[in-house]
Amino acid sequence: LKQLVEKTISSNPEVQSRYHAYLGAGYEQDAVKGGFLPKLDIQSTYRKQEDINSVRNSTGTEIPRFNNELVLRQMIFDGFATPNEVSRLGHAKRVRYYELQAAMQETTLEFLRGYIDILRFRQLSDYAKTNYVTHKQLYDRIKERVDAGVARRVDLEQATGRLALAEANLLTEMTNLHDVTARVQRLLGELPPATLEQPDFYKSGAQATATDALRLAYLQNPNLLSTIEDIQATKDEVKAREARYLPRFDLQARKNLGTSSDGRNSTNAADVLELTMNFNLFNGFSDKASVSQVVEKLNTANDFRDKACVDTRQLVTIAYNDINQLKEQLTYRDLHQKSIENAREAYRKQFDIGQRTLLDLLDTENEYFQARRSFTNTDYDVQTAYARLYASQGELLNKIGSTRQGLPEVTRETYMDAANVCEVIAPAQVTVDKAALLADAKPLNAVSLPVIRPVIKPAMSCSTELITGRVNDWAKSWRQKDYETYSKFYADKFEPELGLSREDWAKQRKDRLSIAGKINLDVSNIQVTCDGDKAVASFDQDYSVTTYKLQKANNDAGCQVCDAKRIATKGYADKVNKELQFEKQGSQYQIVKELVKK
Repeated sequence: LKQLVEKTISSNPEVQSRYHAYLGAGYEQDAVKGGFLPKLDIQSTYRKQEDINSVRNSTGTEIPRFNNELVLRQMIFDGFATPNEVSRLGHAKRVRYYELQAAMQETTLEFLRGYIDILRFRQLSDYAKTNYVTHKQLYDRIKERVDAGVARRVDLEQATGRLALAEANLLTEMTNLHDVTARVQRLLGELPPATLEQPDFYKSGAQATATDALRLAYLQNPNLLSTIEDIQATKDEVKAREARYLPRFDLQARKNLGTSSDGRNSTNAADVLELTMNFNLFNGFSDKASVSQVVEKLNTANDFRDKACVDTRQLVTIAYNDINQLKEQLTYRDLHQKSIENAREAYRKQFDIGQRTLLDLLDTENEYFQARRSFTNTDYDVQTAYARLYASQGELLNKIGSTRQGLPEVTRETYMDAANVCEVIAPAQVTVDKAALLADAKPLNAVSLPVIRPVIKPAMSCSTELITGRVNDWAKSWRQKDYETYSKFYADKFEPELGLSREDWAKQRKDRLSIAGKINLDVSNIQVTCDGDKAVASFDQDYSVTTYKLQKANNDAGCQVCDAKRIATKGYADKVNKELQFEKQGSQYQIVKELVKK
């Protein structure tokens, strides 16, 4: 991986264009530095005139036809235009450097995405091949059974549809593998190797918090650093434009090497050394407009810096959150994959003995295929999320261990910290309180029997109707297996028979109500005797428990449950005479004693 990345960042056209722009910026600065050095020129002139009694001037001196002049100029002061321009181009060179670094980080990230996707789709293609083979084998098996007349044709239709889906999935994965190979070839310049190693650049992990990750990104992100350098370059450009408000001084030396028509040195040849000053007094407000233009350019540079701040924050926080979420997802997807694999094997065995339908079997095969795909995708998505985080921090190449030869080390200047106004504030990661969700959730498909609760009525004196109603409600709560309502008919002072404690009695009643089957409880011949706040009710009780069994029957189609019958079987049953003794507790009559009389 390291060698492939180095080849990519050394030969990729986009990176190369940034590299040459960086070199060009250095030469541009060198060109401006020449303004500090003297300039030496030679000026030659030739005059062609009519030769009338020789050509002489008014003083009688012969005017030379050929004139050569050596001129030496040295800038003394130009309003600090040249120093500021050199400084500006120095910052511009650093801008190009960070743009090169950003291009290498982005190209490496794009290459790494493709590299990971090749590994991903190679594995997914293997899954799709296995899935296709499995469905083809099931199809052939079902077809044999249909041809033999032991299976229904609709089963073959289902198998045909699932086989077609498996073939489509296989084509999809192979197409994805082809496309990602072309992506990597574009970046690498050649086809990727047949064997690729699994990346391990992400093993060092990430920072402890998203804020720490963001703080590191603000220190190293090359896109952000390039905007800061651009601000410094524009500030120097403002100073260079303001130099037009100041005078310019130059030292100039001339050596006249003119010759006369007879070839001898001219008598008017002279050596000149002069100091010149040029001070513009009015330029039609062009200089003022030029400075204002660059000031607005500085404002634009600040805006780009602010944009780089928010862009970097978005990239870092999303990548950091994806890492945490995907790692947690990976645990659940692994559990899902293993569970479905176990269920798949069980369904196959149950299908062989007729306990599972073909649709059940095909569904588990498809779910197993999708579970493996989801786990693999999540696994590689974790690696991609790490790569995105490292790239946004300017650390991706360092994590891989790749470098590009020939690049200098650029030190971090102090003005970068002052110019970096990005706020290190990361949004909080979204978490789900699962316990609270479950606590607030309604029961799923809860089917409950009507609950018969004792009706609280105003205090009433004992009567046959009142006590009879209490007995009937008591029996109804037992038939409906509603222990909560049933237990409220008994007073706190109730003492069970047979020496049972109240706790043992309650456990016994709960166990009896939890049995399978239907409880039948009929009361008849109710006799009530009232005595103030006390009452006695005696009655005949007919009690039984009915259970049901499924009687299977083989039909012509070989289905054992198609014509099965539900057979009722009576279990425990007895008939007794029972006496309930009531006492008034508050506004209700409750049972204080329960006697069984055979």
